[in-house]
Amino acid sequence: MVIFNGLLKIKICEALDLKPTAWSLRHAVGPKTQTFLLDTYIALNVDEFRVGQTSTKQKTNSPVWHDEFVAEVHDGRKIELSVFHDAPIGYDDFVANCTIQFEELLQNGSKHFEDWIDLEPEGKVYVIINLSGSSSEGKTSLKRQGAVRRRVHQVNGHKFMATYLRQPTYCSHCRDFIW
Repeated sequence: MVIFNGLLKIKICEALDLKPTAWSLRHAVGPKTQTFLLDTYIALNVDEFRVGQTSTKQKTNSPVWHDEFVAEVHDGRKIELSVFHDAPIGYDDFVANCTIQFEELLQNGSKHFEDWIDLEPEGKVYVIINLSGSSSEGKTSLKRQGAVRRRVHQVNGHKFMATYLRQPTYCSHCRDFIW
């Protein structure tokens, strides 16, 4: 696995085709669910460390940001972009995410990347990434052992953010027991 050490400059330009998840629509009533508009922002993480967060764009499923972030990366393996809906009550709702491996960015020798990246489950985001530094073959590190992580888990083809619930919970998509 390739690791990256150096300076990461990433510009998040815009997103297209964002759609609310079934969980986001749990309180929506009537025909408005088809035209549900999101208050979206993107959280940017590098190897579980929060690098930044875009501003929230109100009532749009195709937001435009042009927000730029600069971060010093040590032993970087991946960049994670997570799109959230700014919920008025409680925790913000997960919309979509993607993971970009530094190995994929550096494999063609260029340290500049500019393209649309597909999000899961739906949508895409346009990013510009510039890397300045060095890459090398990595080995496992124990630096963040025991740290609290908030990541997206895949179970039976579904994506979940880890939350601890006090009652039995069922998947809103397929109605299977989760926890």
